[in-house]
Amino acid sequence: MTQAVGRSRVVGDYVVGKRIGEGSFSVVWHGRHKVHGTEVAIKEIAMLRLNKKLQESLMSEIFILKRINHPNIISLYDIIQVPGKIHLVLEYCRGGDLSLYIQHHGRVPETTAKYFMQQLAAGLQVLRDNNLIHRDLKPQNLLLSQNDEKSVLKIADFGFAR
Repeated sequence: MTQAVGRSRVVGDYVVGKRIGEGSFSVVWHGRHKVHGTEVAIKEIAMLRLNKKLQESLMSEIFILKRINHPNIISLYDIIQVPGKIHLVLEYCRGGDLSLYIQHHGRVPETTAKYFMQQLAAGLQVLRDNNLIHRDLKPQNLLLSQNDEKSVLKIADFGFAR
């Protein structure tokens, strides 16, 4: 259920804030839980724009995210369907993605790179243990819990995963 409260848009139990990203078929919004105040990312997908193959990819992504629970894999908190749209309520990563981190920090020290790569390896190991492959690993799909060298790296965007 999507509704407006005051000047804010509400999706399920979440107040929708500013736009924080977009893809070919989705827009990602910053959100907060109405009661707890928990920050989330709300990925809004226009189902009418998805062909059958893309709808299958979305269902696969949802299945994977529901199945995997690991600190280095983005968490799916909720799925909210409204006519023509589906909203994936995801863990919010304040640090943005790895490509932004590299842009802002320039050359990444070896210790920081090693720290991030160990986390990437841990996330990939969990996928492998579950017979899954991501198929679209790139800095834009590696999110950071915060914007510093102690950030937790999280693998995101499982649209091409199998």
